[in-house]
Amino acid sequence: MTESHVLDMTKGSPVRLLLRFSLPLFLGNLLQQLYNLADTSIAGNLLGDSALSQIGATAALYSLITNTAFGLNNGLALTVSRYFGAADKQKMRQSVCWMVLFSGISAVIMTAGFLLFRDPLLAVLQVPEELWEGASGYLTIILAGIPLTMAYNLEASLLQAVGNSATPLKFLLFSSVLNVALDFLFMKPLSMGVQGAAAATVLAQGISAFSGGIYIICKYPQLRFGKRELKVSRRFALEMYWTGLSMALMGTVYNIGSVVLQSSINALGDLYIAAQVGGRRLAELFYTPGLAIGTSVATYSSQNYGAGQAERIRKGIGTAVILFGIWWIIAMIFLFVSASDAVRLITGSSNGEVIANGVLYLKAGIPMMPPMAVLIILRNALQGMRHSVSPLLCSTLELAGKVIFALWLVPARGYMAVCICEPVTWVICVLFISGACVMHRAEFRSQKGGA
Repeated sequence: MTESHVLDMTKGSPVRLLLRFSLPLFLGNLLQQLYNLADTSIAGNLLGDSALSQIGATAALYSLITNTAFGLNNGLALTVSRYFGAADKQKMRQSVCWMVLFSGISAVIMTAGFLLFRDPLLAVLQVPEELWEGASGYLTIILAGIPLTMAYNLEASLLQAVGNSATPLKFLLFSSVLNVALDFLFMKPLSMGVQGAAAATVLAQGISAFSGGIYIICKYPQLRFGKRELKVSRRFALEMYWTGLSMALMGTVYNIGSVVLQSSINALGDLYIAAQVGGRRLAELFYTPGLAIGTSVATYSSQNYGAGQAERIRKGIGTAVILFGIWWIIAMIFLFVSASDAVRLITGSSNGEVIANGVLYLKAGIPMMPPMAVLIILRNALQGMRHSVSPLLCSTLELAGKVIFALWLVPARGYMAVCICEPVTWVICVLFISGACVMHRAEFRSQKGGA
């Protein structure tokens, strides 16, 4: 691997390293959210509020799938990062081999399981009868494309593990442009409706995954593996699997809560579904830097932990929090200047209640972004240092909070409870994860650790 293709995060300024690594991640996440916004806007403008609601009714389930794939591959890639930081090339190749194996098996299981239980899941989501057919068709295509989603996430996580966060951005840019073009083609000229939006997403991801695989094979010979890399100790495989599973569960548990919450939103009716999907898509646009910085901190802490430089992890966490604080100021300016116009543009709706409720969602969430960012940063830092239990318990706490809101507070207080659900759980969870960091505070100052 040439120097331009990797980034050793065990040396140099944490500010420079985190900016260099997180900026492509941020742009990639931003691009993904802009695509999601474009997808929503295209569906709303071409097909109307009903199509927007059909996509929105299953949005939480789609997030569950993508975030599980993202979490699993990021967790598996931490082992690759750790051995990269320790300069152990043989174990790094073994880690890549088992990452591909675990990810492939998980993709098959997820695809079969979700397709088998598709209709019960739609029932749990309380999808309104008039939206059922469209939502079911959209979801079926998305579920069939899980292996392609998993493959793209695997390749992106593997490149990020060795410090290359720029190349996944290029593939994502290509995929997003292709996706938008296919949206227009499938939804209007070919009259595929919301199924066209799903088909465009799956096809674009498949092409991107194929291109990414060819790139890695050609440019990263040191990541290639053969049959002999399958021969590892049971402890090696189990530890790697647990690291990947714990990050997958962290995302899965969190998103199960979102599915439960989506169910309560669907029960409120079409108007609130459309409002929430518009507000949510815009909110996620501003949440992306926290996710990008969190992923950067996971790789940064994993490499430095492998190199035995735990003191640098503490400095990296402080740097990450400051970087996100700057972005939060930009988000607050947007909230007060352009929120209404943005919701109107994204939803394609002229309904005043849809616009007002979309803005309400933003006003509840954006001011509370700092605790969300700190939560993500600390959780990822602990994961990079091989502490999986506390982050998983924290995600379980988030799940409990969303279930309480969905089952009791949303039915009693309506849409306002939907808007404040996540901000309230962020505050509770950041207190919990901060306590976990205090328990492990000695490790942030020691020079112990290692692969």
